[in-house]
Amino acid sequence: MLTWINEKAKWVIVIFAAGIAIGLLAMDRVPNQGHSYPIGVINDTKISYADFDARVKMIVQNQYQNQHLEDEQYSQLRNQVFSSFVRQALFAEQYEKAELRASVAELKSEFKRNSDGVRARLVQEAQARLYAIQQQASSQEDLIQRSQAYIASLPKFLTDTTFDKAAYDAWIETPEAYKWNAMLMIEDDMKNNTIPARQLQTLVGASIHPTALEAKWSVERRMTDYELQVAVAPSSNFVVDSNSVDSVMVAAYFKAHMDSFFVQKDVAQFQYVSLPVEATSADDASIREYAMTLYYQLTDSSSTTTFEDMARVSSEDPGSAEKGGVLSEDFVGRGTYVKPFEDAAFALDSGKISEPVRSQFGYHIIKSYGNVKNAKGEVEKVKVGHILLTVTASSNTIDSLEKILTNIKKDVDAGSVLETEAKARGLEVKTSEWVSRDANIAALGYIKGLTSFGWPNENLPDEDSDISNVLRNNKFVAIAKKVGSYKAGERSLPLYYSEIKETLLKQKSAKAAELYLNSVAAQVKAWNPADSTAKIEKVELESKNASVDGFVPGFGYGNPQLARVVGKAKVGEWTAPVVAENGAVMLKVVSKKVPKVEEVEEAIKQDVDNTNRFAAMTVFNDYVTTLEASTPVKSNLDLYYRD
Repeated sequence: MLTWINEKAKWVIVIFAAGIAIGLLAMDRVPNQGHSYPIGVINDTKISYADFDARVKMIVQNQYQNQHLEDEQYSQLRNQVFSSFVRQALFAEQYEKAELRASVAELKSEFKRNSDGVRARLVQEAQARLYAIQQQASSQEDLIQRSQAYIASLPKFLTDTTFDKAAYDAWIETPEAYKWNAMLMIEDDMKNNTIPARQLQTLVGASIHPTALEAKWSVERRMTDYELQVAVAPSSNFVVDSNSVDSVMVAAYFKAHMDSFFVQKDVAQFQYVSLPVEATSADDASIREYAMTLYYQLTDSSSTTTFEDMARVSSEDPGSAEKGGVLSEDFVGRGTYVKPFEDAAFALDSGKISEPVRSQFGYHIIKSYGNVKNAKGEVEKVKVGHILLTVTASSNTIDSLEKILTNIKKDVDAGSVLETEAKARGLEVKTSEWVSRDANIAALGYIKGLTSFGWPNENLPDEDSDISNVLRNNKFVAIAKKVGSYKAGERSLPLYYSEIKETLLKQKSAKAAELYLNSVAAQVKAWNPADSTAKIEKVELESKNASVDGFVPGFGYGNPQLARVVGKAKVGEWTAPVVAENGAVMLKVVSKKVPKVEEVEEAIKQDVDNTNRFAAMTVFNDYVTTLEASTPVKSNLDLYYRD
């Protein structure tokens, strides 16, 4: 037990130290510690950079196991952490207003319900203490004595092979339990977050009062089955000319429904010029030359470098590099690898190393670990390893691309026009869709620096240029110009123009479908489902058994309009054409089957129970969303990181 805990303690300390180092290196821009600005402000609550940075590093260490994260992943992580601070601050305000407090009984109950998590934290603290003893011991004998004494002082449920829950619960009731730092930290989190959050959820959900009468109406409506005959004239059969909806009609619709077109988030639109980051023939030749250098070193009889060591250091295939380049522990047949690689691998004698082989993945230096031949002496299976060198754009190539865009920016800053300068260099100026702060230009993906350029922090000096500096990711270099923007809460016609036009075109198509269906109503009413050859042009005929919450052609799934139409329909008679979700529809209720009384009563009980559990949760989620949307939040992330 002592050895196990000591060994674990060493790894905990090593991993923690590595996490700190990697976290510091991974941040794309170390902030100026002289800044007096908080990283964010929620109402009057300030988020310090130190607290924010500590939480980011903790997540990188614990959740991502210190793995390498790309720029976009770090940007997303920082935004998520910032949102967590915002929610934490908002909740703290609500706890204070509602005077929500965790009682001693609630705290003890929470400790008992989460025994596994608490025990894990206690073990970590015990490991750290043993490590400290190890560092402080003056001799091996002193180390053994002090370690054994410390282990003997631990609660038995921590050292026993089988966890004794009863012993743990009894320990929670003693003062000794709250002398552990881990317990104090967990208790603090319970007091300030876990328990008040649950109390707030209960308080918000208290407005939900499901009644059996409401449940009865919902159940009977849901469980009543209809045998229907349905005739649908799909909107897709009545496509109207796009020019039939003009800007005047779109503007009129917008004016009549302005409250439906609020801008949900700050958005901007950009013009941009981009160049793909692609390797040139010179880059390819350079990588091949380097691959040949490795090959000569590996095949030099005087060299002490092994293929496996070289693979671990030089290969850019992470899956095999850590295994010394070996691709599979088993022999594999043809069809496993891409053709150029396969041809070279199957031609190698056991123990031999190939010259660099080009595939779509880059250059491979292949080593054979043996092969299996058939009776004819033909190689059927091989076991190989490789060193992969990917072919990517060199720094010189990227510099040349950036220089083109830098020159465009200089000329535009000097008074020229972006389109003119781009065209002179054979490039095209493109216009992005409307982009929010936390989104990307679809054609480019995440590109570092666009957010900071599009929404500059008010504490930074104004930019002298309307054109951004060169922005880049792994696929593109680009420059951008902001050509429009809206703030959250504003109403915007341009932002919703395409959506409104599509709605109006859809309405026209549906109206055309309704007129057509009305013109063939007599044929619909004469339809005999037993006649499989019966057809009406542009109309789909179908028999369907469904409830109002089920799927019905034309209406779709669970469409509330279906309930209104069916509720007014007379059994045995066709309804008039109505415009529905996917076109125009006529239907006939052939028969109606109501549920049994005992089935309704059982379903009512379940509905009331589900409403108590799930509706309250939905109300709470809506409450939190509204709270966040209605609170002014100041973010200074761009003062510290260039996203």
